[in-house]
Amino acid sequence: MKKLLIYAILAAILSLVNHYTNFDFFVSKGVLYITNPIETTGFYALDSIENIVKNYIALQNAQTENFRLKKEVNKLALENKMLQAKLHNLNDLPNPHLIKCPFVFKDFSNINYIYIKSNVPARDILNKTVVSQKLNIVGTVESKVGNLYKVKTVFNSNFVADCFIINKGNYYRGIFKGSLNEPKIEFLNTQSIIQKNDQVVTSGLIGNIPPNINVGTIEKIYEVRGFYKVALVKIDKTFLNDSFVYVVN
Repeated sequence: MKKLLIYAILAAILSLVNHYTNFDFFVSKGVLYITNPIETTGFYALDSIENIVKNYIALQNAQTENFRLKKEVNKLALENKMLQAKLHNLNDLPNPHLIKCPFVFKDFSNINYIYIKSNVPARDILNKTVVSQKLNIVGTVESKVGNLYKVKTVFNSNFVADCFIINKGNYYRGIFKGSLNEPKIEFLNTQSIIQKNDQVVTSGLIGNIPPNINVGTIEKIYEVRGFYKVALVKIDKTFLNDSFVYVVN
């Protein structure tokens, strides 16, 4: 009976102190300091009281950590809903104005850049996105050279774009990096479920490149030391045989 009374008093004290303070460590040490010297033949179970106190403190700490994690999960869920809302709006965007621009020079030995011509004011051309006749991304207009415009293509190592990989209706975000031999999507979450032939589109979330422009398809996937995934992208090069491209305005 005495032991039960002690348990009840200890539990009540710890609950009140834990509710109004954060001194779990202080309380546990104080109680243990009080209980340890009382060891007599009538209180042979004080060791078990010590264990109860320790377990109680551990439980309170675990509950506090669980509460913090729940807040983080709720925050991530809200961010995910906001992102999904943006994704649903991609298909609702008005059709952009396409400016038809002929190729005037192509160097097939160096497709890092192409050159196009247009009589449209420079403000409507510079820094804009260029797409092929199939509406696949070609690159971005970098500068004006005389009466021509220099376009940095998706094969240029300095070309980057924020993109999504679409797999069965799910969107996985990563950064596209241009390359002549291995254009790729980097920094994909290791939990991303992607596979060969998945479609890659621009996200429109960062930079001047509009959303929902086709980039290519996934060709190969590998993981970098367990930190993130990389996906190699197959780019349609047939636009190089076309006589013109479009600038998205």
